[in-house]
Amino acid sequence: LGQLQEAELSIRKSIELNPNLFNSHFLLGTILIGKKQLKEAELSLRKAIELKSDCAEAYSNLGSLLIDLGNLQEAELSLRKAIKLTPDCAEAYSNLGSLLIDLGNLQEAELSLRKAIKLKPDLAEAYSNLGKILRDLEQLQDAELVTRKAIKLDPDLAIANYNLGNILRDLGNLQEAELVTRKAIKLNPDFTNAYFNLFRQYEETNNLEKLEKSIKEFSNIDNIENELFLFRARLSYRNKEYKAAQNLINMISNQWIERINKDEKVIFWSYKGFIEDKEKNYDIAYSCFQKSQSNMNFERFSKDSYLQIIDSYKESLIHKKLIINKLNNEFQDDNLVFLIGFPRSGTTLLDTILRSHRDIEVLEEKPLIATIEKLIIENLHTKLDDIFNISENNIIILRRKYFELLESYKKKNTSIIIDKLPLNTSSIPLINLMFPNSKLIFSHRHPYDTVLSCFQQMFKPNEAMANFVDLKSSSRMYDKVMGAWDIYKRELSLQFITSKYEHLIEEFDDHTLEILEFLGVGWDENVKNYRKTALGRGAINTPSSSQVVQPLYKSSIEKWKNYEKYFEDCHQYLEKWISYFDY
Repeated sequence: LGQLQEAELSIRKSIELNPNLFNSHFLLGTILIGKKQLKEAELSLRKAIELKSDCAEAYSNLGSLLIDLGNLQEAELSLRKAIKLTPDCAEAYSNLGSLLIDLGNLQEAELSLRKAIKLKPDLAEAYSNLGKILRDLEQLQDAELVTRKAIKLDPDLAIANYNLGNILRDLGNLQEAELVTRKAIKLNPDFTNAYFNLFRQYEETNNLEKLEKSIKEFSNIDNIENELFLFRARLSYRNKEYKAAQNLINMISNQWIERINKDEKVIFWSYKGFIEDKEKNYDIAYSCFQKSQSNMNFERFSKDSYLQIIDSYKESLIHKKLIINKLNNEFQDDNLVFLIGFPRSGTTLLDTILRSHRDIEVLEEKPLIATIEKLIIENLHTKLDDIFNISENNIIILRRKYFELLESYKKKNTSIIIDKLPLNTSSIPLINLMFPNSKLIFSHRHPYDTVLSCFQQMFKPNEAMANFVDLKSSSRMYDKVMGAWDIYKRELSLQFITSKYEHLIEEFDDHTLEILEFLGVGWDENVKNYRKTALGRGAINTPSSSQVVQPLYKSSIEKWKNYEKYFEDCHQYLEKWISYFDY
């Protein structure tokens, strides 16, 4: 009936009359969980297990409680004990799946949750957690479907609405993401993570007015005091009030920092790092950036995997036969452009400038080439080091698939289409094979500034981004990618132009005009309004979202010198590229 206070009094009277009844301690634990008295609930459940050591439900509830208390190792033992006692305990599988997500073991987590759903097809929590896994695996459409299933089963499940908000934000459906996140808050006004994500969405989409309003709207919610400090600090930072930002972020309690989830920790340390950087506390800032890279989700990716892909493509050139210069099929590629380079080398700024032109559409960081690579490996059973032996008919099939994907992402009818993804640099042999008439814009920036900026950012974990968790591995990857670019320029017939970030900043009109002429389009005065374009985009799928809405600034040039002492192990990878790129 929801009368927890009276229920507790009654159960405590029962325990007073007979201290050795399993049911009394088990029910008291359940009541105390409902009252958010987790430590007391733990004691009650442990007492219940002491009295009856073969009750799977007690172990399952204790495991779920220990997850909330952050005791993950013992939580896992308790949940596995529940499953051992009762192999068809759906709730235990569901709770174990939730725990394994936090531990980064997504493969077993998915199996556990699918088992829970098989045992109990109406278990909304299991669908919600499965959606969270599929989101982490970047299977966003499937994630949306199973999370909506959770909400259909239980419309009042706050966590499912919260998870759906995350998924919809990733899909770019910002309006509904905001609505369902607010619904999660309405369903559970104590749901601190939902407030955090609402504030985060406004910040990441450059909607600072809404961020400020929502902070005022929820300013009287006591249990989000630290979240309010954090996003007030971020708002002050965005408004260039750096001392105020520092004062606000330093008011956040250490206990809160320890308690928040891994994604929120990354954001906290990143925000603090950039604030301390502006206050010229570079050692503190560096330490914060290190902590922001301690993301457990990176651990499931090998740093070497992406480097091996680069090696495979370089190897493909050894086996290269005559490249076909004209492919006889219905698709023309002479209006197709690839914007490449290295992350944090000015590609998002250039993207935003170019998409402001009436005759240009830019597709931002879509997995077009990655999908083709997957088809080559899985459907054609061909390794990337052997792509030049793919038959002309199969190349035409792959081209057709690429253009089908391209059409699904396009929103405008323009004479030039740009596929922007910096690390497509590594895939140039495939791009050149499939689209021999396409053009390349290669963007670069001072090697040390590029590497530092990669280390400072919050990237989504994947095989490539796993290299950016420290300066040395970032530098090693930079060396690999640029080494590949140097070889490709010499060995392949490429139509390309180079865009130097520093020139773009210092000689905007001349530099932009040179690129537009290379693309075969004239000057459009609207390219100077790129900030308006950026503000109108909503979600920008790169860490540059807060930077491209600003006027051109030079403070990022030679920023690496503030952190020079931390590059001691990096010179072997970077020094050669200083002269190569004429710095």
